[in-house]
Amino acid sequence: MAKSARPSPSLIPAILALVVLVVLGYILFADLQPSRTEHTVTPPIEIEEPELEVITEETPQPAIDQDQLAEEEAGTFVDNLAPSPAENETVMISEEQGEFVRHDGLIAIPRLEHRDTTVGDLMKDGSLSDDTPLTLNYIETEETQTTLRELDQTIEDKTQRITLAQPDGSRREAPLADLLNDKSLEPDASITMITEKKQTRQITAGELAASDLSPSQEVIATINRGVEELSVKDIVQSGELPDNALFYLHRVTEADRQGLWGIIQSGLIQRFRQGLSLEGIAKNKETVSVTIPADADEPLPTGLSSFLGKILNQKVESSYIYNFSTHTMGHDPDLIHPGQQLILIHFSPDELKRIYLFFAEQRNEQAESFAIQP
Repeated sequence: MAKSARPSPSLIPAILALVVLVVLGYILFADLQPSRTEHTVTPPIEIEEPELEVITEETPQPAIDQDQLAEEEAGTFVDNLAPSPAENETVMISEEQGEFVRHDGLIAIPRLEHRDTTVGDLMKDGSLSDDTPLTLNYIETEETQTTLRELDQTIEDKTQRITLAQPDGSRREAPLADLLNDKSLEPDASITMITEKKQTRQITAGELAASDLSPSQEVIATINRGVEELSVKDIVQSGELPDNALFYLHRVTEADRQGLWGIIQSGLIQRFRQGLSLEGIAKNKETVSVTIPADADEPLPTGLSSFLGKILNQKVESSYIYNFSTHTMGHDPDLIHPGQQLILIHFSPDELKRIYLFFAEQRNEQAESFAIQP
């Protein structure tokens, strides 16, 4: 039996498969091409590359020690309260403000003479040159013509005392209410009212003759006969004190009605509050100062003496009272006379530093308490 021949394979399927592959490849390639639309921008946009900021890390500074800063402030403040020997400065002691002076310092005080006299006697005094400064305190009398009715209408306080000139040259002084109720006085009758005013005048001896002051005018005259320089060491005469010991110096005036206690207290309050302009102490701080409250010398609620009260009591007991008119030294705090005495209160630098630090600490505590309040 004869075998039939095997048919040869057809190429058509292979060709069709190849065509399909080509078509699929084209489609895939076309999808992968990005669509791009080009635009022309006029003017062209310039793209600047940003500059990178260079950040430098600062070395952290150590925390400021507030206690150390306060110590430095107090020390510098006290060191500059009085002129140093290198400055060779003579401190003028005026009646307006007390001054701190070192034990080895020099002071200048005016040579003052006080005299109860008249203007005429001053003009005759041959010891006074034309340019000798005088301070005259006197009572100026003024006479005004008025009526009781006018006084009743212009004076609200009927208890005010009125002085009237009498026909015989004498004076009558009484409250306005009593004068208004006096049946012997007519409300519209003319009366002479006398008023007295305390006057103070700065003048030179040569200007007296041309002034409007009567030669018979009674005055309390303060005659300035120049300036006298003195050494604090010569006044105190204490060899035990170091040169850097400090003295608060104050000239006694009529305003010193509270005695030595008030003089020392007001002096400390004024100078510590006034402060000093010092450089290199702290940032944003031009003046080094501290406030001492006016009632800081009052006893504590427990009845014990306050910090400042103890200091004031000690200083009153150890004060120096120098009379620069008689050049004598005293220590009695109850005997002070305006116009002729100089008060010297000794402080060590450490004492003044403690005062500064005590009230500086109180100031900081108050600031913290205010800061934490809601």
